[in-house]
Order: sequence, then C-alpha cells, then structure tokens
Amino acid sequence: MVFGVPVAALAVAGCATATNSQNPGRMQIRSDQAPPLGQVLVNETGRTLYLFVADPPNQSTCSGACASIWPPATTQGPPRAAGGAQTAEITTIARSDGPRQLVYAGHPLYYYQADTGRGDTRGQGLTQFGAGWYAISPQGQQVAG
Repeated sequence: MVFGVPVAALAVAGCATATNSQNPGRMQIRSDQAPPLGQVLVNETGRTLYLFVADPPNQSTCSGACASIWPPATTQGPPRAAGGAQTAEITTIARSDGPRQLVYAGHPLYYYQADTGRGDTRGQGLTQFGAGWYAISPQGQQVAG
C-alpha cells in the first residue's frame, strides 16, 4: 500500500482547501460588502463565513457529512481581526477532527462548499442538517436576507 499514501494525501489536501489548512498560520477575519446582504465576515481571501443556528454558544455540532458540505473555518495559529471585525469577539474551540475552529461572538464559523469565490453567499438562509445557515455580521449577529 505504499502507493495509497500519496493518493490519500492528495485527496485530503483537495478537501482541505475550505478549512484553511493550505494557509497554515494565523487566520484573518475581516468584514466585506456582500450584496444584497450588506457587511458580512469573510476570511483573508474574501470567502464568506457562516454560523449554524443549531450550534450552542462556543460548540460545534457540525461534523461528518455536515462538515464536508459546511467545512469549519480553522486556524493553525492565533486568529487576527481586520476591517470591521472585532478582535475581542474572536476565539477558537477544539475539534476532534482537526485544527482549532474559529468562533466569533460565540458562533463557530464555517464555509459553504458551493461558495467558490470572493463574495459568494450561496449558503445564505439554507436549512441543512436540521437548522439554518447564515452569514454573520461584524456585530456577531446572523444576517437576514
């Protein structure tokens, strides 16, 4: 099975794009305009960050199949804030399946797999895995719309 290891590593690397593992180090959270939603939190490349309504404060309930569609936003170092994001609202939580997950104002943060570019908000308002998914404002609230 010597040949299986590189293939598995490539498969994992391909899936890791949304979880920030290709950009090891400190993750940056900032705000950006996402029409028609207004100001939302994004990562350093402009990818929209979401909250999951089913998550209790500072706890992620999204794993397995959920995390494959809604990959957790992770960091491999202390996260930073820029723009309208507030440093005091950013923390992290431990995940059993990988690096530390970013939390903003008590909300664990996720990406949506179908968002492929800067400013995409295809996950906004979807109900999947038992609850709603919403972009998050710099004030730490779910964005309506």
